[in-house]
Amino acid sequence: MKKNKILLILFLLVFPVAQILAQEIGLKGNVTASDGESLIGVTITVKGQNRGITTDVDGNFAITVKKGDVLVFSYIGFTTIERTVAENTLNVVMEPSSEMLAEVVTVGYGVQKKVDMTGSVSTVKGDVLLKAPTPNLANALTGKMTGVITTQQTGKPGLDDPAFFIRGKSTFGDNGTLLLVDGIERSISKLDPNEIESITVLKDAASAAVYGARAANGVIIVTTKRGTEGKTKINYSGTFGFQTPTVIPEMMNAYEYAKYLNLALDNFNNNAPRFTESEIQAYKNGTMSSTDWWKETLKKRAGIQQHSLTVNGGSKTTKFFTSLGYLNQDGLYDLSGFKRYTVRSNIDTQITNDFSISLDLAGRYEKINQSAIGDGLFSTIINSKPTESPYVPDSVERGGLNSNGQNVSPIGQAENSGYNKTENSVFQSTLQGVYNVPFVKGLKARASFSYDRWFSKAKTFTMPYEFYQHDRVIDTYTKRKTGGGTSLYEGTAEDERLTVQAALTYDATFNKAHNVSALFLFEESSYKYSDLQASRVNYISTAIDQLFAGPDKDKDNGGLARETVRQGYVGRLNYNYLGKYLFQFNFRYDGSYNFPKSKRWGFFPAVSAGWRISEEPFLKDNAILHNLKLRASYGEFGNDRVAAYQFMSGYRFNSGSVIGGSFQSGINDTGIANPNITWETASNTDVGLDFSLLNGKISGEFTYFYKKTRDILLPRNASVPQSFGATLPDENIGKVDNYGIESILRYTDKIGDFNFMVEGNITYAKSKVVFMDEAINKLDHQRSTGRPFDQNYGYKALGLFRSQEEIDSWAIQDGRGNTSLKVGDIKYEDFYDDGVIDGKDHQFIGKSEIPEIIFGLNIGLSYKNFDMTMNFQGATGFDQYLRWDPFNLESNALAIFKDSWSEDNPNAKYPRLYAGTVQNNREKSSFWLYDGTYLRLKNFELAYTFDKKDFLKKIGIQNLRVFVSGNNLLTFSKMKDFDPEAPNIDPDRNAYYYPQMKTYNFGFNVEF
Repeated sequence: MKKNKILLILFLLVFPVAQILAQEIGLKGNVTASDGESLIGVTITVKGQNRGITTDVDGNFAITVKKGDVLVFSYIGFTTIERTVAENTLNVVMEPSSEMLAEVVTVGYGVQKKVDMTGSVSTVKGDVLLKAPTPNLANALTGKMTGVITTQQTGKPGLDDPAFFIRGKSTFGDNGTLLLVDGIERSISKLDPNEIESITVLKDAASAAVYGARAANGVIIVTTKRGTEGKTKINYSGTFGFQTPTVIPEMMNAYEYAKYLNLALDNFNNNAPRFTESEIQAYKNGTMSSTDWWKETLKKRAGIQQHSLTVNGGSKTTKFFTSLGYLNQDGLYDLSGFKRYTVRSNIDTQITNDFSISLDLAGRYEKINQSAIGDGLFSTIINSKPTESPYVPDSVERGGLNSNGQNVSPIGQAENSGYNKTENSVFQSTLQGVYNVPFVKGLKARASFSYDRWFSKAKTFTMPYEFYQHDRVIDTYTKRKTGGGTSLYEGTAEDERLTVQAALTYDATFNKAHNVSALFLFEESSYKYSDLQASRVNYISTAIDQLFAGPDKDKDNGGLARETVRQGYVGRLNYNYLGKYLFQFNFRYDGSYNFPKSKRWGFFPAVSAGWRISEEPFLKDNAILHNLKLRASYGEFGNDRVAAYQFMSGYRFNSGSVIGGSFQSGINDTGIANPNITWETASNTDVGLDFSLLNGKISGEFTYFYKKTRDILLPRNASVPQSFGATLPDENIGKVDNYGIESILRYTDKIGDFNFMVEGNITYAKSKVVFMDEAINKLDHQRSTGRPFDQNYGYKALGLFRSQEEIDSWAIQDGRGNTSLKVGDIKYEDFYDDGVIDGKDHQFIGKSEIPEIIFGLNIGLSYKNFDMTMNFQGATGFDQYLRWDPFNLESNALAIFKDSWSEDNPNAKYPRLYAGTVQNNREKSSFWLYDGTYLRLKNFELAYTFDKKDFLKKIGIQNLRVFVSGNNLLTFSKMKDFDPEAPNIDPDRNAYYYPQMKTYNFGFNVEF
């Protein structure tokens, strides 16, 4: 009974409370950002229920709920928050999220929110570049953004800059991308990645037209880090590792070389064998040694280390970011290597409430070393005979170098042939002031002055070295010395760039629905360059490597100077209504020194628009689709990077004659002037779609682009007879089209402590020559018009001749009734169908050497304290032309040529071997084209971050992260002996090269 009374009392107490909680109320409120601005269109949902509303143009809302309900407030770019209903009113302040900061993108002369952009822009944040860092910053961009086509054709320390093409090639001249660092034209490849805040690529006219006559090939903007208010943070990162070649060509060993060289000699005019059967067997069983010249000359691995120290902090009035960097990259031989020292200081100071200044200072010192012989060393190595020993017996000379069988020693070239040293000193500075006009809200005035200076000193000291030549017939060693004598070349070069900018910007919102921003800017940039060179030859001694120590006879010197100036006026207007309807108009009025006064100035406009469909009422409250934006743009930009002063007649120094016992230089004219020369112009159309689903878990972009480049500067040399006796100038006659698609798809999610991100991107870019000057009588199948840039050209190979009857019945392809051809030689197509294979049968073969498709796959995983990053990159739709002459001058051959035609191997892949030059098999043809498709694990990193244990705090460490990483670790390609990004190799034109490198690193990052 007593228990029932207690329950009754509890019920009477609780029931009224439950009734109150269950009672519906009319809730009103307001949502603002942390800066006090009202937020329009914030999504407000009742947690656990399928209903919700959005805020109006003033940020207000009204909803019927129950006390105790939980409201969820979400808005793109802001942290989602939850509030429990307790009263009839609820005012909420939302804070920008870290994702919002990531959505702010650097554009031309300013920044813009990603969701408000109407142009085609790709961006990557600086912390992504710190994952598995590379010695060259430019190589870290590969596969991480759409529209960027790169090819790294060498791994030479300090000289491994990749070729950059934004959406492919679009002109016959300079296709280089405009590179900017903090808004000033500067190199980016040697920057320390620890300095970088973000990298942005402007690809279409809507985003790049503000750079006018320099923007037709795209723009890359690097933004460096700046100080932040708060406690000073000191960060040190260091990596230690080594590098090895991605691919080492497999050459024949001594046994294979002796065997197949004898066969090649027999095939070539029945020449006598070079090796006896007993010698061949001795090489086979190891009685006589085989030399791997690659291993004997080069290191198996080369060390590399990078260190960076950054200091970041500041108060409300002054903020600073300072960094020091050091890179030491060894080469594959002792004389090669690269060292880089960097320093940067970015300081921002608020002088008054309305006026602030910033001072940016950066310096860099570089040392690039290599052998005096340069990349010729690598050609020497792979041509060296494996039957020759690298050193002579001690009985001849202890440590004496032996010839490689080609009258040279690759070891001597790498160690004793002299050096090639280059030192670069770089200074960069920018002083900027910003004034917030107090009587016009949103109006700012900005002015900046930048002064950059670069100084380079190069020195090549070439020395002869001694080696022995072995006569195996009589087994004697004769001492030799390389020819050419001792010589010295020295050169200095310097340049300076002054850039002045003055700008007005305006940003305001009217009636909380209409946002207007505007920019007007004046920019002037002047550039000066000069160099000096001097050389002396035939030094009597190698003791002093200075010019004064060389003889006066045959000494030489030279130099040049040039100067350029550009001016431009930039305007941009942005309009945004309710965050739904976006409009942008921008222009640049540019003047270039390259053209005559009447043709000097060009106007480059662009217009773009966007529609954020997801902000419309019929999609606004959709729980799946959070962002859907359609964008389109059209505009023009230009290219003035052509030879200057072609509108003027002039003279240049040429070969002279001896007059009165002394030499007098001669002169000749520079050719016919073109008074109508002007800039190249590209018009660009872009249509794109951006989307985000499931609160950002799934997001992506899709863009179609079409660019028409007109007025490309080309001479009419092809259509003018060779008897014409003057040099023709460039004319604005060329036409090229580029078109393609870009797409990116990203998925991000979290399951407990497991976070993951998968992102795939692809760029398809194709070029077509619409018009270029070609001879009138040129055959249709040989015209470049209608075909892509860099299309391979030659004979179409139909395989190998398999019988003498096939040779006898085939069209004449050697000019001698096919009498010089043998079974196993390459067979070519009689395309012209006239019974003779000659120049008329040349045709376009295979694909261009520029990839049509570039793709990337980026994966990020983390679990508790572990995180892992992988970046795969690949390319397809291009061919590599690689022709190697086995046994030319009895040099070594690639091991693949063991599969060459012989009577014992009639179904071979490669043609009959010859120890000499056989023109038929040397013709440029599709036989030597390789599908360049590849997939590469470009970057990999596995890291562990230590918890903030007491022992770390006691020694002042706020964060400690250790990692292992690598670059170019795996490569999947059809090419066996060459990296898929190798330069096209033809013995008649190209030597072998310093190979691309893979890197293995261990490192750590510590924050104090």
